[in-house]
Amino acid sequence: MENITTTIKGVYMVGSPKQVSPVVLLADDNGHIMPIFVGHAEAMSIHIALNKEMAPRPMTHDLMVSLLKELGGTVAHVLIDDLDEGTFYARLVVDTQDLQKELDARPSDCIAIAVRTGSPIQVRKALFDQTAIDSSELEGISSLDEFITKDT
Repeated sequence: MENITTTIKGVYMVGSPKQVSPVVLLADDNGHIMPIFVGHAEAMSIHIALNKEMAPRPMTHDLMVSLLKELGGTVAHVLIDDLDEGTFYARLVVDTQDLQKELDARPSDCIAIAVRTGSPIQVRKALFDQTAIDSSELEGISSLDEFITKDT
């Protein structure tokens, strides 16, 4: 099956003022966007890593990256490969010594780890084509920075 490598456009908030949800936007080389809704904690973790900020203490994703490094492993890439009843599924592909292992993981965790390790984020082409939207279809979207600033 064919995969495509995507880039992160950013972490955003969508919805009405009373009910907002964080979303990570992944883009292909043609400017098509695949939205992945994530939890608030994961959105902040991804946002912090994208901005190259450091928390005073290691966050969970920082710990996972440190643990992997200490055990001699590296992240080859992450793969978002399935969608079932509105839930995306992903794999963290890890190289250890002479083995490659695929670990089932939430896309949000995979993305947070990929940002920290500089690893590629791949998506099954058929899945990307199925879920991609044009940027003109995004309504009621604001960057996470705008959302954070508004609340302070």
